[in-house]
Amino acid sequence: MNIGIIGAGNLGTGLTKRLVPQGHAVMLSYSRDSEKLKALAQSLGARTGSPAEAAEFAEVLVLATPWGATSEALEQAGQPTKPKILWDCTNPLKPDMSGLEIGTTTSGGEEVAKLAPWANVVKAIPPFAEVLHSSAVLTGGVRPAVVVCGNDPEARAVVGTLVRDIEAEPVDGGPLKLARYTEPLGMLLVQLAYFQGFGGRIGFAFAREAAASNTQAS
Repeated sequence: MNIGIIGAGNLGTGLTKRLVPQGHAVMLSYSRDSEKLKALAQSLGARTGSPAEAAEFAEVLVLATPWGATSEALEQAGQPTKPKILWDCTNPLKPDMSGLEIGTTTSGGEEVAKLAPWANVVKAIPPFAEVLHSSAVLTGGVRPAVVVCGNDPEARAVVGTLVRDIEAEPVDGGPLKLARYTEPLGMLLVQLAYFQGFGGRIGFAFAREAAASNTQAS
């Protein structure tokens, strides 16, 4: 699958590191240092381009920017010639990570959908970059859970497949408005990781009754 990534920081490169070995073609974009980005992308087996080129290239476009840069990045992505699935990895954190800029009455995912009306937006906040750059398996062999929210069930399924490819466990969360609750969950992880001393190699796991799980699988 062709995957364009807008945001070439630790998260974007961590996703690249996971997706390329799974056979995906990745184009990284949106960096202040184009030469550094080219060298990094080459080391990961990816290519580089502008946000607009990444959007045009992609079957799935990944938004992996800091929240404060999201509007500018999407503006640079422009208007792709075909509708796209937009995997929104952002969380509307305040710059000092003390809380969320928005929440409960709307969500970052819903605001991204307003900025990108050409996209089927799917909110799915990946594990921390520290996990992606190391191992996404938690203690006991459990994969970190990623709740996948979007109004298009087929788009959710596509992003769910990519979540598995980065060695995490997708949980179908239903419509995009439920991102109003998954983003605070991400904020809690940030607080635990960086303010309560747990470190960035943490994640949540999703447990449910075995009988219910087996019934759904049959």
